[in-house]
Amino acid sequence: MRIVALDLVAGAEMHRKRGSIEQACATWRRAIDHMDGVRSVRARRAVSRMRSDLASFRARGLRCVAELDERGRDFLAGG
Repeated sequence: MRIVALDLVAGAEMHRKRGSIEQACATWRRAIDHMDGVRSVRARRAVSRMRSDLASFRARGLRCVAELDERGRDFLAGG
């Protein structure tokens, strides 16, 4: 599951770099779904990086960003 999740994270990062934040959020959401029960350093790093990548979009008030940021925060708090 971790490998699938990390592949999805890479895909989300590509979407974000291309400016498709909604698609990036959807892909990150799927990645976090696959991380359920995974507590690896790489997974935690990926979620931390995701939250950092979302920082510039938080001020825009995008719902998908706020929801994803909360899921990331919950994931990191659970580990």
